[in-house]
Amino acid sequence: MNSIHVTFRHVDPSQALKDYVIEKLGKVSKVVDKTFDAHVTLSVEKFRHIAEVFLTGKGITIKAFESTEDLYSAIDLVSDKVERQLKKYREKKKDRSQEAPAVSGSSLTIRDEEDKAQIVHADNFLPKPMSVEDAARHLDILKLDVVMFFNQDTNQAGVVFRQQDGNIGFTEPTAQ
Repeated sequence: MNSIHVTFRHVDPSQALKDYVIEKLGKVSKVVDKTFDAHVTLSVEKFRHIAEVFLTGKGITIKAFESTEDLYSAIDLVSDKVERQLKKYREKKKDRSQEAPAVSGSSLTIRDEEDKAQIVHADNFLPKPMSVEDAARHLDILKLDVVMFFNQDTNQAGVVFRQQDGNIGFTEPTAQ
């Protein structure tokens, strides 16, 4: 069973928006063979209307972000982006008949060859303004070990990470 959770930030929660998100992401179930959980965050920052989707399923994590001047168009664009990413994943899965599964949801992949690590993939991204607590929740939502974000309380970049003992650590640069 698929579940879609909608969170509103700096936006009046409306059933119409929630229904629209569920309708648009419900179409994704035609692309995905398995059940999935989607966490959608709708927010407004000045004139930017932002739609973010964190979709997790068995063996896959999809992150998508869109910002426009209209919340409905942001939802349309982000759902299209999720659908494209899922189709791309499905095609890759077909192409790899029985190879080892790729790590998904990672922004940096390192391949270790002959005791020499090489950076083989890196992504640029704009860290999202959020509180330390929200960033810690994203660790669980995305099932990641590290999340970089822009701390809305201190206006600095910060990192939350899962420690080996299971606790969550937090670090941010200090002024010298």
